[in-house]
Amino acid sequence: MSRIGLAVRALRLAATKAHADPTADYDAASDDYDTFFSPVMGGHSVAALDDVPISPGDTVVELACGTGHLTAEITRRLRGRGTVLAVDKSPGMLGVAKRKVLPLAQDAPDLRVELSERDMDGFVRGIPSGRADVVVVGWAICYTKPPRLLAEINRILRPGGHVVVIETRADAHHALTGALERVFADDPSLLTGLIRVSLPKDAATVARWFAKAGLTVRTQRDGAQTIPAHTPAAVMEWVQRSGAAAGFKTAVDSDREQLVLSRIENGLAELLERQGTLDIEHTFVVVTGAKPADARAGRADRPDGVVPV
Repeated sequence: MSRIGLAVRALRLAATKAHADPTADYDAASDDYDTFFSPVMGGHSVAALDDVPISPGDTVVELACGTGHLTAEITRRLRGRGTVLAVDKSPGMLGVAKRKVLPLAQDAPDLRVELSERDMDGFVRGIPSGRADVVVVGWAICYTKPPRLLAEINRILRPGGHVVVIETRADAHHALTGALERVFADDPSLLTGLIRVSLPKDAATVARWFAKAGLTVRTQRDGAQTIPAHTPAAVMEWVQRSGAAAGFKTAVDSDREQLVLSRIENGLAELLERQGTLDIEHTFVVVTGAKPADARAGRADRPDGVVPV
């Protein structure tokens, strides 16, 4: 096993900016996401939404809306009056979201719901300053430069507006990520792209991101959920069909993808034999914050690509 070889390989990929794109994995998982991920983690997402006030008439921005699990809940909480601006980069996930959410806005002339296919960083930069009452970021701030995105969120929030972030922790799926690391360490050539994610160590880390962006932290907590998969085959199915392995498809040699998956599963089988159990925990954080009520609206509205609100 050569961790040095893996490190060298990673440095070379970083130098050539060979970064994996998670979009293909989310597209592939879109039809199964609400069967695998949402029943397990969706309750935690809704509980996070309970931590911020959403009232009829509000403008709510949701970044990386996925299949619309939270988008639908936000829409219901507006009770027929307000605006929902949601975005996701995955056309597969967004297609599911539209089928789920848009019917909720029918026959509600005072409710505006828009779902856009776009990179969330570009999307939020196009929103005028001080227009949002609430911003929701579920399971996606890790794909950005978090302090930078949070600074933009601060800009688009009205004074006193709220933001909630729920995100996977860096130690999530530890047994699985350990097996994956060992596969790449044994043969670094299998790695063809870097999965760039900024997963936080804990809620305190995200709270520091909030403070750096000028947001006042209101609540912060860490949580954990054991996934309902306790055999190597079941774990492999869950991570692929839930979107938990996002970025994998473009991070590995496509001609040897099945080889990598087989080796990971074998590694999990060895772990199960040693430990007698295979419990994979999805650890996560929830942090809420607010723009100070006495804050100014922010920098001048951006002239290009503005999302009308």
